[in-house]
Amino acid sequence: MSLQIQSNIHCEYCIKCGERPQVEQVKKYWIIACPNKDCKNLVKDEFVNFAAWNRLNKTNTNINSNQTLKKIA
Repeated sequence: MSLQIQSNIHCEYCIKCGERPQVEQVKKYWIIACPNKDCKNLVKDEFVNFAAWNRLNKTNTNINSNQTLKKIA
């Protein structure tokens, strides 16, 4: 049984299809997964790991297109 995540909890949308994820408990694991089964986008842990989900589904906006990268050796 999947549960919807409350709107006041910060949770990134699926990076593949743009849907809001759902939470499901399977035995001792909590799974945050995209409701679209074709995406197969999920995070499985012993606790509801929103930090891991947000890290995997965050778009990379840290680098500006005008900024040059430095070569570090």
